[in-house]
Amino acid sequence: MRAGESMSRRLRISGIFVIVGLLVEAICLVWSKPIAFVVLVCIGGALIGIGILFFLYSLVSGAPPMADTSGAANEKK
Repeated sequence: MRAGESMSRRLRISGIFVIVGLLVEAICLVWSKPIAFVVLVCIGGALIGIGILFFLYSLVSGAPPMADTSGAANEKK
């Protein structure tokens, strides 16, 4: 698996977490029970938070270091 495919997969997973969290929160807004607020904050907020943290983690750890193409290696001769 190439680095680009891995990054794309991680970003897709983080997006799924955020979308599922938003769906849980949308359902809780329609639900008229007192427990709906607890579900909205705990489960919906946790899923969105996990999605955001996984997104940031994938940005930081996914990019391989770039090769030095400035010619600095050629100047050492």
